Amino acid sequence: MTRPSAKLAAAFLLLVLSCRVTEGLRILGLFPLHGKSHFVMCEALMRGLAARGHQVDVYSHFPLKQPVANYTDFSLAGSIPLLSNSMSFELMNSFGGDSISIPQLLKLGADPICELLNLPIFQKLLRQPPSDPPYDVVIVELFLANCYLAWGRHLNAPTVSVVTTSIFDWLNEPLGNPTNLAVEPSVFSKTIAPMNFYERLSNVLMSTYVKWSFNYHARSQDAIVKKLFGPDMPDVIELQKDIALTLVNYHHALNGLRPYSPAIVPVGGLHVLDSSDPLPKEVQKFMDDSKSGFIYISFGSMVRIETFPKPMLDAFYKTFAKIAPVRVLMKIAKPEELPAGLPSNVMTQPWLNQVKVLKHKNIRAFVTHGGLMGTQESIYHGVPMIGVPLFGDQHFNVESYVKRNMAIKLIREDITEENFGKAVNEILSKPIYKKSAEKAGAMFRDVPMGPMDTAAFWIEYVARHGKDALRSPVIDMPWWQAKLYDVYGFLLLLVALALCVVRIAVKKVCGLFCTKSCPPAKTSKQKKR
Repeated sequence: MTRPSAKLAAAFLLLVLSCRVTEGLRILGLFPLHGKSHFVMCEALMRGLAARGHQVDVYSHFPLKQPVANYTDFSLAGSIPLLSNSMSFELMNSFGGDSISIPQLLKLGADPICELLNLPIFQKLLRQPPSDPPYDVVIVELFLANCYLAWGRHLNAPTVSVVTTSIFDWLNEPLGNPTNLAVEPSVFSKTIAPMNFYERLSNVLMSTYVKWSFNYHARSQDAIVKKLFGPDMPDVIELQKDIALTLVNYHHALNGLRPYSPAIVPVGGLHVLDSSDPLPKEVQKFMDDSKSGFIYISFGSMVRIETFPKPMLDAFYKTFAKIAPVRVLMKIAKPEELPAGLPSNVMTQPWLNQVKVLKHKNIRAFVTHGGLMGTQESIYHGVPMIGVPLFGDQHFNVESYVKRNMAIKLIREDITEENFGKAVNEILSKPIYKKSAEKAGAMFRDVPMGPMDTAAFWIEYVARHGKDALRSPVIDMPWWQAKLYDVYGFLLLLVALALCVVRIAVKKVCGLFCTKSCPPAKTSKQKKR
């Protein structure tokens, strides 16, 4: 055999040996949350699985505009109003303050979602699930509506959960994930490690509260689960223990180092895809002609900037006018509702392909609310940020980026022309922010296997080896055993017994010694004589 032929044969053999042949799976995807920002990651996952030859059935409010092979939509569109460009500043402020209201979050993102199980489309799935072939895996977004975890047990298929944010505090224990509150902030925390004493105290209290509050208030979902799936179905807190694999939108280069059990797999950046959808011609020209660069502003797909208080918008306007010829591109759902006086160097659009904007050569900064999806896209492309967190994990996200010199943080209630202008000028004039964002972006992209490939491998792994293949044994232990309280109690008992034995022995020895060496004490009669 000639040398080139030998090399070709060796390469072919290596390729064959390195490939894992997995038959196409039938996968059920349940994504009933009515927020587009969450579905972005879920859609990317299901598209990726379909592209790998798996047959995916997707229940969501966002059916594909163009059909994709192996991807079947079961549309929930129109069943409830979408959380898309629908949240006013006042509504957001009602649960986005310093106090966290778990009941209010459940009322918004869980109660109406669980009620969707009464829809005919789910009733049909409940009573007539496909059997030729049946589902091999059920993928559910794990956010607030735990009621959908019942599908895995009902269909006798491994449950894979997708967490599009950081892992919530109440999920660590049922997923068997180790935590250390000394260095791991609560997802609702406004601080990151290293923390001083007050911050660690606040972190412990915050984490304890949100875990208790969720575990207590989420039990309201039990009624609909038992009504639809039968009285023998476990409660929604216990159902969390059924999860075979969790894919979490996390990367250590952005949000710090954290330990995860084998059943929790980080796939941060899975959604960062450059679609083929072109930007409007006027937007493309606006960016291309921004020779001094441009700033991009978006507060996500839910909150409407045009509803912000007028003093806050005035601070934006005055700052934008002062930084010309630097331009500003704003994502505004209803530009007609903005106050008059928008500077001439500003362009507004109701929707933008964000990845195409953030990867443009002329972009210089991103003003954001700190949502995980958008900030990951920003860092992936090395764009520094000005973060104005509104609620949820946004405070933690922005603090993480500030710690790494990728962002400047502003408190929304305190925004003025002076401090907003100062932040904009600093992010534009100091190279440290751009360099730090580019460094983090390089780390973000430097992975042995892409997030989609990682997600697909572990989903297929669970399908091959069963729902318990990655499951931690600590999940089935009582809390007092899992935390070793019984062992510590036993050791303390041994120490206490040992101390008692020593005390008794010392007392005996001292008594014996005193009996031999000490003269007998005189009685009162002897003293009188």
